Amino acid sequence: MSSQRNTHSLLQPILARLATLIATGVLIAMSSTAVAQSSTTSGAYPSDAEGFAFLNGQWRVHNRKLKDPVGGREEWIEFESSASFITLLDGLVSVEELRDAKGAPFGSAMRTFDRERRTWSDAWVSARDGVLQLPMHGKFEGDTGTWTTQDTYNSEPILARGVWKRVTKDEVTWEQLFSRNDGKTWQSTWKMRFVRVGGKDGPGR
Repeated sequence: MSSQRNTHSLLQPILARLATLIATGVLIAMSSTAVAQSSTTSGAYPSDAEGFAFLNGQWRVHNRKLKDPVGGREEWIEFESSASFITLLDGLVSVEELRDAKGAPFGSAMRTFDRERRTWSDAWVSARDGVLQLPMHGKFEGDTGTWTTQDTYNSEPILARGVWKRVTKDEVTWEQLFSRNDGKTWQSTWKMRFVRVGGKDGPGR
């Protein structure tokens, strides 16, 4: 009887260790299955036509901006800037940084792709306050991508729209438009022409 008790006492820690290993293996298997299921059931990653990978790299930017977007006066200001873009998570995230002609940062944008809805969220951060603004939502149709959101300007409710156009691999345009009548008419307020650094197209074209 004494030898049986000794054998039992020796087996107890071994059995406990074995049970822990089995439980750990089960949890790892469950986690791997969940990850595999999430990657296969959440929809495909963005294709080249859907995504922002075409913007990766460095760009020179010519800006033409309406001085008072809702004042009714056609008074434009023009200035130069630069932009850099990187893509993360195999195309699910695109990050943009904009700097003025002197190299000081003035804004950034983060765009994230919803694999189920096949749409992008596009949120802006101004270097003035560092606050992430409410995102626009939209997607590309051919070479044109359109994003729209409800917004305010000087406390006035408006609709804001951003439109990307892929002109060539070395030239892209972006335009901001405001509507004060629920989208019946639109006023262009900011136009940006991006020319890739090292590309063939010059800024004066």
